[in-house]
Amino acid sequence: MGFSSRTPDDLSPNPITEVLGRLKSGSFLDLTVSNPTQCGFEYPKDLFQGLNSPQVMSYEPDPFGNMMAREAVSGYLRDKGHRVGPSNLLLTASTSEAYSYIFKLLGNPEDSFLVPAPGYPLLDHLLQLDSLEPLPYSLRAEPNWPVDLNEAKKLPRANTKGLIVVNPQNPTGCFLSPNEQTALLNLCLNRQLAYISDEVFSDFPYPGHGLAMNPTSEVLSFRLGGLSKSLGLPQLKLSWIAIDGPKNLLSDCLERLELIADTYLSVNTPVQLALEELLRFAPNFQKQVLERVLRNRSVLEESFKALAEVKVWPAQGGWYALVEVQKKGVRDDELVIQLLEKQGVFVQPGGFYDFQSSCFLVLSLLAKSADFIEGVRRIHDFLNELKN
Repeated sequence: MGFSSRTPDDLSPNPITEVLGRLKSGSFLDLTVSNPTQCGFEYPKDLFQGLNSPQVMSYEPDPFGNMMAREAVSGYLRDKGHRVGPSNLLLTASTSEAYSYIFKLLGNPEDSFLVPAPGYPLLDHLLQLDSLEPLPYSLRAEPNWPVDLNEAKKLPRANTKGLIVVNPQNPTGCFLSPNEQTALLNLCLNRQLAYISDEVFSDFPYPGHGLAMNPTSEVLSFRLGGLSKSLGLPQLKLSWIAIDGPKNLLSDCLERLELIADTYLSVNTPVQLALEELLRFAPNFQKQVLERVLRNRSVLEESFKALAEVKVWPAQGGWYALVEVQKKGVRDDELVIQLLEKQGVFVQPGGFYDFQSSCFLVLSLLAKSADFIEGVRRIHDFLNELKN
């Protein structure tokens, strides 16, 4: 019996995973942690009280999601400067599911979508699961990691159905500039592509930065967000798609999305009924995260500023830091293994994110400050010895 080509032929662990498997739990500092529920943030004791509503006993599914829940999301986005009516919102169980709905809506097997590179490897996997092909467009390794617009304009094929942006980008932490957004939207307009904007980290801009909201009514567009990042509650399984576009195209799009969503009906009733109350916690949580992220980033920058061959790339938002080791002959995957085995600290190699040159390490800034400080000290000491 054979299996679908949607899953890889080779599922064997990579060398880093093999090393992790040999280490005992708790024997190393994990500076890749991205689950906020494991990072010591404070959540109100009564935060989940709304999940106990007596109304959960009544199951009245709406393919787009409970209207009160969509109104709550609409209000939340409005407070962030993004006006979208509840009728143009679709609730999903996760951002991954949101992507899958969009891919099912737009793509036939072997169609393609433009994706940023370097970028989050999940996108390639999600596309493969829907029998679609990623077409990488380059982010240039210079301040703010700008899109190589000349390259991007040449990439679309006859079967290319959409362009994906991540705003701010993961893991570079840079927002698209207004000029970049305008250029990419014009590319979508001219080539009849959908514009898919993953904005799950947009609630975490650094001081002086933020998400510029360009009008997209001339282009069919999908903006993604959810509770996993905005509330630090991935276990509640609720995300959303904000949909916009030309009226005639938008109507057909919403009808087809309704059919797709009605096939799955994956968002549970309790979280939808509690959503308005849950979203009141968002400012508190986001403040906690930003304070820690900025504090940890400051520690990182201060620790490495004296190492001439180590560069902490500036960022504008998000949860991650990008460290470049500018030493010839050093490979990021080998360095990650050495840090694990010799220093007991775990970071991610840039190769996971499709960095094509130099040696990049990716660190999560969510880690508890004491763990982060100690982990960075160990990395500093190791790189300092490596320099010599």
